[in-house]
Amino acid sequence: MRRDEGQPSHSVPTTPRPSQSSLSSPGVQPGRSHSLTHLNRQLDELNRQCSVIQKRLFMEDREATPEEQQILEARAALIARRNEVRDSQLDALLVALAPMEDVYPPQTTTSHLAIVQQDVMQYNRREAFKVRNKSFDRAAMAKNYARAERRLEILQKNGAPKDKVRRLQRMMQGYRNMLALEQIVKSTDDQLESQGKPRLMSSIPTTADQRQKRLEEERNRHQEQLDNGYL
Repeated sequence: MRRDEGQPSHSVPTTPRPSQSSLSSPGVQPGRSHSLTHLNRQLDELNRQCSVIQKRLFMEDREATPEEQQILEARAALIARRNEVRDSQLDALLVALAPMEDVYPPQTTTSHLAIVQQDVMQYNRREAFKVRNKSFDRAAMAKNYARAERRLEILQKNGAPKDKVRRLQRMMQGYRNMLALEQIVKSTDDQLESQGKPRLMSSIPTTADQRQKRLEEERNRHQEQLDNGYL
């Protein structure tokens, strides 16, 4: 790369055929990791230069010079690089937040009927149990959620695939659902404990061995129901 190729041009001469030193492109370095913000700053400069070039080519009804063609191609390469970084970041977030995709919000009720209250508590208990059975690092999940919050808008502005963005938003909502679920279950447990009743989560296994034992017990009960013709 020549020394002048790494310096963006701040003005484009109006001469019919500008020299290569007057139109320079920020070099695209495929092996280097860039942030989307940094890549977009580079792209803004190339967009301005390419706009001038394309207008000049139209007005003069001619083909691009080698120097002009180099800048047009540099812009195309930078767009491809920007899209590659964008997709890589989005895919990484989708993998990191995947355990949150099917976490649903807690239920609440204003009913005074005991059976309705019990149904709501048991639903929240089952959902909390499902979350606890997932294998993920809570601290890492919190960091990835914060990262997704920071990057979501710029990913959308840079044309990220809409179906993937919607999936990421669903996972982010799942994370918020998990926090809300944990809060309401804790509140319910505290209330039950103050009334001298068993806590909702007291019987939920927390270790891997406990979860495996509970899973085997549920499978045995299910098989017994099948054997007895109940299912």
